Amino acid sequence: MRISDLVDDVDLNIRLRVPGAEGRLNRPITWCAPTEHMDPTPFLSVNALVLTNGMGLNVRDFRIWDAYVERLVSVPVSGLAFGLGAAHRELPEGLLQACEAHGLPLLELPPEVPFVLVMRHVERIIATERYEELRKGWELADECTRLAADGRSLAEVLGRVADAVNARVAVIDQNAFELVAAGTAHGDTARTRLRLPSGGAEQFRLAIEGIGSDVVLQPVLGPVAAVIGLQLSYTLGSRSPLHSREAARFMEALYADHGEPSQPLRRYALESGFDPGGDWSTVLIGSSEEIAPAKLRAIAWRARVGLQAAFSTVRFMEETGLTTLLLQHRHGTADLLDAVREFFLDAPELSVIVTESANLSELPLTLQLARRQVGRPGVHKAPLADLAGIVQGLPSPGLVALCQRLLAPLASDGGSALRETFDAYLRHSGNSAKICDELFIHRNTLSYRLRKIQELLRLDLTDGEVRATYMLALGVVAAN
Repeated sequence: MRISDLVDDVDLNIRLRVPGAEGRLNRPITWCAPTEHMDPTPFLSVNALVLTNGMGLNVRDFRIWDAYVERLVSVPVSGLAFGLGAAHRELPEGLLQACEAHGLPLLELPPEVPFVLVMRHVERIIATERYEELRKGWELADECTRLAADGRSLAEVLGRVADAVNARVAVIDQNAFELVAAGTAHGDTARTRLRLPSGGAEQFRLAIEGIGSDVVLQPVLGPVAAVIGLQLSYTLGSRSPLHSREAARFMEALYADHGEPSQPLRRYALESGFDPGGDWSTVLIGSSEEIAPAKLRAIAWRARVGLQAAFSTVRFMEETGLTTLLLQHRHGTADLLDAVREFFLDAPELSVIVTESANLSELPLTLQLARRQVGRPGVHKAPLADLAGIVQGLPSPGLVALCQRLLAPLASDGGSALRETFDAYLRHSGNSAKICDELFIHRNTLSYRLRKIQELLRLDLTDGEVRATYMLALGVVAAN
């Protein structure tokens, strides 16, 4: 119900004398307030339509009218309807000037139009509009319920809500971090926040930004808030497929696996909702420094909920300081690295590693490789392979025995000093300073040990192929 609706109604015969400032005729009317007080502001609320005969304002001084209108505008009211006949035969000139000066819409009611007729008319239209808003709210909630039941992601459901209110809608947690958002803001800041029903310790809210002033939020979004709250709890809850015992068991098995995928791995993948024969994407979220667990968890939640828009299957496992996301069934060809970066623009201190695997055979190795990369701040793509990954891909018991026999002479003194020195020498490419710093030994001690190693193993350390062979052998023995 707006001021313009009253003016357009021919049955009421209301005359618009002052249109007010730009856009004021489209201001909604929330209720009618008949009053003859010189200062009715203590009894008014925003967007009330003030009805008066001006009985207490039978004055000619413009300053009194100006002060009266200024007080109404400070509320602010939607407009002023002035009834003729009881105290004034025509609108006071001072009132006209004051309404023009302050941009307040002024309506003239003829003597044959009583206040009660206007009030009943406005209340009937407001009641009809409220019923329509409630109906739209329940229809939106019903539609979003069907979307959620069909397996649509939280991002898709939120997108439908954003379309309904023509604004930007976001789910935020108690730390004001956005988990997922949809729509575009058409105004300045968030007009309101609705609390989402949640039975857990985490308190989530629906933030609406840039909404049009003609949209009444509570009737429209009240019912759907419960749907979003339920889907959010399901999406992030410990019993959902995203965070299930089966998914955790599968990922733990992947981290423990060092060879060809076994039947249990394939079975675990199926139980977690994956296709064992498909390709895989993984995102590891850790920290390069001390960070509040609540913040790390909130951002990890935001990433995994947001990635549901690009992947139909998203599972995760949480550890202390690290969250592993496992993704499958991508929609479209968008680059995963670019998509992931969007979720961490406000958290540059986090260490996020992205990697992809062509099949289940590669997945354990690429996961373990990505885990070794966690630590560098920022979002990075893991390399395809490193030495440790290649070594882990060689699980043959015969190879392990062969490597142990190859390095056995280094234990002739009964200790591990020679083997540790050899390992540091190969890893640091013979850099004496780095080797001595790592082992806390003098250069003379290093020279003695290297001579001893060459004598025991009967090898030439200047031969590149020899160094590569023993480096692999050390890796195989260390991995087993």
